[in-house]
Amino acid sequence: MDFVRGNRAIRDHALDGKDLHLFQALGKGEGYRYLGRFVCSTWEFREGVDVNGYERQVIVFHLIPPEDDEEASEPTSPTASLEMLDRLQERARQAATEVRERTPREARRRYHERSAAVREYVLARAAGSCESCGRPAPFRRQDGTAYLEPHHTRGLSDGGPDHPRWVGAVCPNCHQEIHHGAERDEKNRGLQRHLGVLEEA
Repeated sequence: MDFVRGNRAIRDHALDGKDLHLFQALGKGEGYRYLGRFVCSTWEFREGVDVNGYERQVIVFHLIPPEDDEEASEPTSPTASLEMLDRLQERARQAATEVRERTPREARRRYHERSAAVREYVLARAAGSCESCGRPAPFRRQDGTAYLEPHHTRGLSDGGPDHPRWVGAVCPNCHQEIHHGAERDEKNRGLQRHLGVLEEA
């Protein structure tokens, strides 16, 4: 099996800014059950049998339900040097796009590592100012770092593809407005446009 069409779409969904929605087949004529939104953490090759009964190599994707772990984000210095920011960006992009062959045991650990790398980078990229409204963070943490919250601009809930192109660092006010405000869709689209400019540079 190769990483083309559907297989590539599953492996590279975060890079492409797409969500993965999983459905379970209930049997012939019974329809499907929606299981929710998942992320592809890792994958592996295994030996399997195709519809004609022939043995062949198959790709098994390790899909994990995303967790709402934005509140657990680690503080990052708002005055990161350009060299440090470049290193964080490279690490975040590599973590977000490098869906590699792994065992199922490694899948969840890899997902958390990827999320942490993206969070650390986007908070440093913001340099202490909200990437939505442009204002300085409303307060500082006890360690002196600016308080901003990572927001996934893609997805049905506060989650979405873990890639710097789709994750912004926003103040709590903008974060709540994006989720609950009357103009939330336009505000979220505005943030997406801004992130596109930042990550194209």
